[in-house]
Amino acid sequence: MNYSVKKIVFTAVLASLALIAFMIESLFPPILVPGAKLGLSNFFILTVLIFLGVKEAIAVFLIKIILGSVFSGNISALLYSFPSGTVSLLVEILLFTKIKTSVLSASALGAVINNAVQLSVYVLITNTIELYVYLPYLLLIGLLAGAFNGFLCVLISKALLKTKNFQRLVE
Repeated sequence: MNYSVKKIVFTAVLASLALIAFMIESLFPPILVPGAKLGLSNFFILTVLIFLGVKEAIAVFLIKIILGSVFSGNISALLYSFPSGTVSLLVEILLFTKIKTSVLSASALGAVINNAVQLSVYVLITNTIELYVYLPYLLLIGLLAGAFNGFLCVLISKALLKTKNFQRLVE
């Protein structure tokens, strides 16, 4: 595959922004229930998926998860974020590239799956099945957050495509 310097830089910039969003979001308390976040870093991964492809989106995801855990000093976050992020990203890739659903739909379902898998991993590790009481709330929050991220991605992508410099970048 032919990688231009522009595409490498674009991928690196979006990976950096995803990492920054991940780090900033980790500073805030959960939304309403334990573990619930907006997942704003996923916006950058979706943008890479749309414009550059699957391999690049996976690379940005891995950079975000690994460096985010290291930089935040929370290596145990890998236990939860890696499996849930991997499954949700694979679902988003499948929905967007193979089934050809909208970015908004792929993002919403990806966020729902992320929350379900992350809670399941936590339940398995802690052996506290009672935590599934949070599942309906996490699924609803995931659906709303994922739809928001997908909507944001669509809006920003449309705006970017209107600029000549950006079109030359992703060609």
